Amino acid sequence: MTFRLLFVLAAIWVLAADWANAATLEVAEVLESVRRHHPLLLAAMNDREIAEAEVLTAQGRFDTTIRSRFDSDSFGFYTNRRVDTWVEQPLATQGMSVYGGYRMGEGSFAPYDGKLDTRSFGEWRSGVKLPLLRDRQFDSRRGELARAEIGRSLARYSVEQQRLILVQGAISRYWNWVAAGRRLTVAREALQVAEARQKLLEEGVKEGQLPAIDGVDNRRAILQRQSGLIDAERTFQQAAIELSLFLRDAAGQPRNARAEELPARFPETEALPGDRWEMDVAEALTRRPELFRLRAQAEQNFIDLRLARNAAKPAIDVMASVTSDRGSNPAVRRGPEEVKAGVAFEFPFQNRSARGKEDAAIAKQRQFEQREAFLRDQITTEVRDALSAAQAAHQRVRVLGEEIVVNRELEEAERARFQIGEGTLFQLNLREQSTLDALNREAVAHAEYQRSRAGYDYATGRLLDR
Repeated sequence: MTFRLLFVLAAIWVLAADWANAATLEVAEVLESVRRHHPLLLAAMNDREIAEAEVLTAQGRFDTTIRSRFDSDSFGFYTNRRVDTWVEQPLATQGMSVYGGYRMGEGSFAPYDGKLDTRSFGEWRSGVKLPLLRDRQFDSRRGELARAEIGRSLARYSVEQQRLILVQGAISRYWNWVAAGRRLTVAREALQVAEARQKLLEEGVKEGQLPAIDGVDNRRAILQRQSGLIDAERTFQQAAIELSLFLRDAAGQPRNARAEELPARFPETEALPGDRWEMDVAEALTRRPELFRLRAQAEQNFIDLRLARNAAKPAIDVMASVTSDRGSNPAVRRGPEEVKAGVAFEFPFQNRSARGKEDAAIAKQRQFEQREAFLRDQITTEVRDALSAAQAAHQRVRVLGEEIVVNRELEEAERARFQIGEGTLFQLNLREQSTLDALNREAVAHAEYQRSRAGYDYATGRLLDR
């Protein structure tokens, strides 16, 4: 009677063991660690600073330029000194640029250098340059700035895409670790059952209540479960090491999650309706960052196309300036005020460079259109597949839960038969092993469901909210 009571209590103790701990590591903590410390995400965020710097560089094309020059001729037949300072300001309006300056020349000048001489107070000048065709609607300055501003959006989309990838990876590694911990717990409990039963069997053999072969068979089960425990420990260690790439301490260094941090149980699975994939696809097409990255790249290529078409136009520039010479100098017969105007024309006859760039930009534009069409199809299939995977994983968890209940009923029945001498230890071990297999498959199925949900949220872009 004592043997049977101890045997039942040992079995109940194993079945009622609670998979709990004091310090639980939640998936939200892992994701927060990714947000704060993951090197790849931090590197992607640096792209935004690079993009801002490139915008600043492009804005520098519109900086005010100040130039100054001093020349002198000494010890020769003509002795003179000259100073020339001017300021130029490019404008974003119509490709215009304005300038102004001051120059002074004093001394004696050769007749052919008479234009360098000025009146005693120097010459003030200002002017404007206006393109009529090339560079009028668009030019390299505005094109570079537009590309840089789009690059700022590209950097933001790159950060979001990197976040999607890292969050999905972190969630997958976390639930792999939880599943490995669950399997480790199951392996330990299975070994404890066999070890506790060994003591009871040895007492039963000594008392003549059980055959000696049962003790040998149970030792075989102990060795088998010890081997399974070693494999489970290795799998758990591997899962913790892989998780450490995403779980980091305050200094940003990887840390291994401990077994004491395992959650008590898997969260309940949720059945997803199968008729929502069209809405999910529509949402994904408005949220997936790689789609916006591709469109931004296409916009940059369109800027290249505009620049190529601009370069294909003739350069016809109108220039006008006003000069004012002050003071006295009989040698200077200009001024005192003058208004000058002119037109400059330039056009490469074959224009092959511009035509080649335009053809390349048009071909690239077609490439982007084809890539976007394929990416939209790919996102659609990813959403449908992710929804199907999540639904199948939910059903698998539900079926395995029922299978575990049935296995435990059979195991208890077989244990009762063994206790009254109608069953064998071999059959009981088979029933126990069947329950252990189902528990392990349930842990894997729960992890697969969580990974499928992460894949589903990745496909729809909702993972960015996490």
